[in-house]
Amino acid sequence: MSTAGRNTVSGRTYRRTRPRGFAPWSPRPEKLLLVEQIRQVLNEYRAYLPLTARQVFYRLVGHFGYPKDEQAYDRLQETLNRARRARLIPMGDIRDDRAEVMGLPGGYGSPQEWLQAVKASARSYARPLDQGQPRAIEVWVEAQGMMPMLARVTEPLGVAVYGSGGFESVCAKHGAALRIAHREVPTWVLSVGDYDPSGLSILDAAAEDVAVFVEELGGTVPTVKRIAVTEQQIAEYGLITAPQKRTDRRGEHMPATVQAEALGPDQLVDLVRAEVEELVDLQALERVKAASERERQKLVRKVERLR
Repeated sequence: MSTAGRNTVSGRTYRRTRPRGFAPWSPRPEKLLLVEQIRQVLNEYRAYLPLTARQVFYRLVGHFGYPKDEQAYDRLQETLNRARRARLIPMGDIRDDRAEVMGLPGGYGSPQEWLQAVKASARSYARPLDQGQPRAIEVWVEAQGMMPMLARVTEPLGVAVYGSGGFESVCAKHGAALRIAHREVPTWVLSVGDYDPSGLSILDAAAEDVAVFVEELGGTVPTVKRIAVTEQQIAEYGLITAPQKRTDRRGEHMPATVQAEALGPDQLVDLVRAEVEELVDLQALERVKAASERERQKLVRKVERLR
């Protein structure tokens, strides 16, 4: 739906605007073909949804010979927007990095609603899965759009995923240091990011800054390991490379760069799972799960007697 000629928040009027909300679309044959190829990618990786637009881009390049340049990526983004507005592609299949919600109102509509919430809480009771672990583990992901996909792998292992793309902010790095410094066990950080000067520089600066903050806070400096993308993975998986951007002059020149989304979702998930499982005490994890289930059953029996 267009807002041309209608009242706007700013009070300005526009002769033409982009579609708003859900909108019909009659794409040209070449666009319709691209939509069908996108659908094939989403179906192939349905177990890993939602995907980012960049992940879809690399699958199209590898599977269908889609052009490998930023103009083609921009066209893909526009196609994804129109196709989702036209309901040709489900909204939830594509992850947008900037979607956030804060300050939702709370409370209960009645005492009965509160009682139902208590019963539901008892049914979902569980101990923290990292209880009894010899170390804390964090996964840092530069592209926040990949966080849900990786969290589905790490959460059952008691490991959280954090977005590191905003770590150029001193507040974000200090916040990570506070979290790490207050732990009673050492922390391991597994990093996933682009293999380019910016991605490597952001990680290096974050690791150094967080380490200094943690020391000043009296905590144990974390061990930071980059698990993707690495030079070995570029060769092993034959990842799509691109020249270093002229505007990216951090550190030494890199003849070839690779974005994390160039790894297939299945490849990335397998890499992260293997690295996390190497560090997690799986026996301690099973003991915590067993204790949680015993305690959950007791709590459910107690709250079910409440009236």
